[in-house]
Amino acid sequence: MNPKQKIGIDFKNEGTGNELTSEEILKLATQAENQGFDCIWLNEDIGKDSVALFGAISIVTKSIGLGTAILNVYSRSALQIAMAIATLDELSQGRARLGLSIGHHPWNDLGHGIPLEAPLARLREYVTFIRKALSGERFTHDGRFFSGVNTRLGFRPPRPDLPIYIGATRLRMVALAGEIADGLITNVVTPYYISNFQVERLREAAKKAGRGADNLELTAIVTCCPAENRQTALADARSAFMQRFRTNPARMVETQHPDFREELLALKDLVDRGELERAQQEASEQLVTSLIAVGSGNDLLKAVNRYFTAGCTRIALAAYPRDKKSIERLLMALGTMPKDSLSS
Repeated sequence: MNPKQKIGIDFKNEGTGNELTSEEILKLATQAENQGFDCIWLNEDIGKDSVALFGAISIVTKSIGLGTAILNVYSRSALQIAMAIATLDELSQGRARLGLSIGHHPWNDLGHGIPLEAPLARLREYVTFIRKALSGERFTHDGRFFSGVNTRLGFRPPRPDLPIYIGATRLRMVALAGEIADGLITNVVTPYYISNFQVERLREAAKKAGRGADNLELTAIVTCCPAENRQTALADARSAFMQRFRTNPARMVETQHPDFREELLALKDLVDRGELERAQQEASEQLVTSLIAVGSGNDLLKAVNRYFTAGCTRIALAAYPRDKKSIERLLMALGTMPKDSLSS
């Protein structure tokens, strides 16, 4: 594996059942570090507060990275995010990574009661504001969402250049990542979409903005169903696939390989008629495994390699189901394997 290519673990915390306790997350974090994973990633929807959890994780670990994937720019102010991530970076002695994005239905509207308005403009302003705050110097800010600001953080942030990533799927937001961020975090997309669309748009936007594209990070969150029995893994993968597909079928059609278009449209028709179980069973193995990694450690490594080949620099593995047993199985399946068996 290319030394720049790293494998991390994403402890999904979606508030949808089978949730880990905070104590379980701390134990899994130390296990991930001991088994050589590069970074722990946490999302934040309506479940546990990811920054609070990372504060505790920073105390029980020593070297593993701590990355938000993502913090929602609608549910926290820009200064609040800067305060939180700078505090975490201090606690962890420089291990924090900040992933920002806009959230989605149902978390924004039904959870926070906040409409998803002007997402690109809001995300751009947050990155600009947070970079000013992380400088440690007094700064002013007059923007669309925050105005009349004249302040500084009340302590010196350890790293003014703390990496800031943008979480995105569609290409306008991918371009924003290339223009102003240190990289892209992408989720629920195939290597095909990354290599044929996201990589090009990310690099083009960076060059257009006069920035070097070679140092940009591209992190893919890859859902994994680990099991020695492939049929068991496939059953879990079909469930994971349908959970994603039914929330946004149009996005799946847009980002999948054209060869799957007719199948996806047929599945959408079943979902629209309320036949979710039938749709889940009729989804082909080829379609499901184009998006979800399934099987033994070797199978999972092959899937990871496809993402690296597509242009990713980092992979965050997310176990499905989201329970403790599945995460432990994933940690054991890949943590004990030689990661240099991957090719660049």
